[in-house]
Amino acid sequence: MKLATDTLARFVDLPPDANDVRHLLDDIGIEVKRIAIEDGVGQMTLELLANRGDHHAYVGIAREISGRTGSAIQRPEITDLTVGETPWPLALETDLCPRYSITCLERDAANDASLAPDALRILEAAEIHSIGPVVDATNLANLELGQPTHAFDADSIDGAITIRLSRAGETCWPLFQVDRIEIPEGTLVIADDSKILAIAGVIGCEDSKTTDSTTKVLLESAAFDPIAVRKASQVLGIHTDSSARFERGSDFALPVVGAGRVAKLLEPCGWRVTGATGMVGDWVDPERHITLRPALLNDFLETTMTTDEIAKRLERYGFTIRPGADLTTIDVIVPTHRLWDVELEADLIEELAKSLGYNDTPISLPPVDMGSLPTHDEHVRDLVEEVLIGHGFYEVITDGFYGRASRDRIGVTEGHPLWSHVETVNALDRAYSLLKNNAYAQAIEGVSTNLRVQNRDVKAFEWTRTFHPNPKAENKVCDERKLLWAIASGPERPESWTGPGRPADAMFLKGIVEEIGLALELDLRIGAADPSYPLSSCLHPNRQAVVTLKDRVVGVIGEAHPEVLKQNKIKRARPCYLELEFEALLSAGARPEFVEPPTVHPVERNLAFTLPRGVEAGDLTRTLLDKGPDWLLAASIVDLFEHEQDGQPVRTVTYVLRYSNEDANRTNDEVNAITDELVATIDAEFGPRGVKRRA
Repeated sequence: MKLATDTLARFVDLPPDANDVRHLLDDIGIEVKRIAIEDGVGQMTLELLANRGDHHAYVGIAREISGRTGSAIQRPEITDLTVGETPWPLALETDLCPRYSITCLERDAANDASLAPDALRILEAAEIHSIGPVVDATNLANLELGQPTHAFDADSIDGAITIRLSRAGETCWPLFQVDRIEIPEGTLVIADDSKILAIAGVIGCEDSKTTDSTTKVLLESAAFDPIAVRKASQVLGIHTDSSARFERGSDFALPVVGAGRVAKLLEPCGWRVTGATGMVGDWVDPERHITLRPALLNDFLETTMTTDEIAKRLERYGFTIRPGADLTTIDVIVPTHRLWDVELEADLIEELAKSLGYNDTPISLPPVDMGSLPTHDEHVRDLVEEVLIGHGFYEVITDGFYGRASRDRIGVTEGHPLWSHVETVNALDRAYSLLKNNAYAQAIEGVSTNLRVQNRDVKAFEWTRTFHPNPKAENKVCDERKLLWAIASGPERPESWTGPGRPADAMFLKGIVEEIGLALELDLRIGAADPSYPLSSCLHPNRQAVVTLKDRVVGVIGEAHPEVLKQNKIKRARPCYLELEFEALLSAGARPEFVEPPTVHPVERNLAFTLPRGVEAGDLTRTLLDKGPDWLLAASIVDLFEHEQDGQPVRTVTYVLRYSNEDANRTNDEVNAITDELVATIDAEFGPRGVKRRA
């Protein structure tokens, strides 16, 4: 939502400085995403809570400020409307509309005056274009009170106005659309005898819109089921200020009030109310009662508020206070605009804490008799973080959401394993429309952001989770995958007098994985790239590998794909990415007990093999261990010599085979025979790939 501080000041007293207004809003739980100050007036963009539809209006925000500061709310003028015999035939055929009202307004055909300039400035601050006095008045009343209304040209209505569910094959022509569209069966609509007049709570239709020549208006003001509005908005792909308000839960007591405000705004333009306001719908205020115990409140907040002070603070938020069943309780009646989110005594305590100010409540630590040992999860995380922090990584926290642009920038297109997401249906900010199914997109964005501010040394990690659509999941929506990710860009270690240091590449992350494996006593191995891994196409095709544990892929390392770097405008940097399944890391057991080393040294033999490009030294290590006897303790790489052979780059890798000899009964002939067998095994398995023993 966008608002201006000078307009908000018409509803409640504000601090004189716009930045102080921002701090006040932030402190009462209304986040200010952006602010621009011009001539002392702050133009603010607010991030509103999904369960607080009453915040989508100046009065709702003023009420929150009043609850904190105690300043009285100045409500706009409203024409008193009389509910009586309907001015137009109405029919209600569904319980998805608790209340529906129609008010008739007429004007002299010669009067075409616009709304007052100060009213138009309010619309301009909200980035709403002026269309005409009737439409402008409905938009302004919605901004002020949070009650959407809609005006029909009465001369375009054919017969009774009916609130019903759409039928199979019905079409309508929504405002601002090029052509007619088909409406899914079961959508909540407003219709006359021959056509659809509006998608209830979402948008009106071209067939019944007001024009400059309209002289008689039927003003709709209603309350609709929020789920029905949300479904209609989502399936049609039409999102309006009206749907944003209704789908968060509207105030069922506001329809007549909202219509009265529109009528008052149109009076200077020559419009007058004719007849009574027609109303259908059997909703009545349930007058929800909650018992509040002041002793519990004061104990929880560590305050000494009296019953009178509690009552005054709650009344500023619109609650009604009555004496409780006994002297130790207060009976609180929830106002209609808070029926959607206030149900428990704890909710009232939260309101009072907000009234005091979270920063002004007493702070004390609970009594603790003794500490507790870390859980296995905490122990594993601590060990992994020791490795990462030791290499210069910083822990970061990213959002659980991102936008479609983030998905596009990592090269994910329809049909890709990462294309499907759990999508939000009511995100006002498109940057938060998808529940993330990978951490790679945000990791790359983190590097891009740092490079834009000339920070070329980036090492970050996060414990997070991703969400993967699955209607068969326990929550009926998605599976959750916990993972650790890390990204490195720039030098492997800080620059020093010895030089800038080698760049952090995939081999650097390979070493990180090996250190994590050692710290957790897990046999984490690096294997050849797996094209079926979801992130494979997002990484450099020749500089990536998978991480395995017991022959199961549990992660990936690799350099960012050049096309991904291009899409994220990353130049002169080659960030490398790592991710590991947290569940795999949790399979680490307790550290093994100390075993006293033998008194007789193991027997060792050295073997050197020349490896051409494409053959991994680790593959030979695993073969030696797998094919060797049980008393082969280790096959360790101790030397690497890179050179050319027949004009091609090769590596000569030296291994040390360590055989146990605890009983001092191993003979040279026995050890040499086993070693020769292992050499023959390597020659048979890797000889065709160009591996040769080097004498």
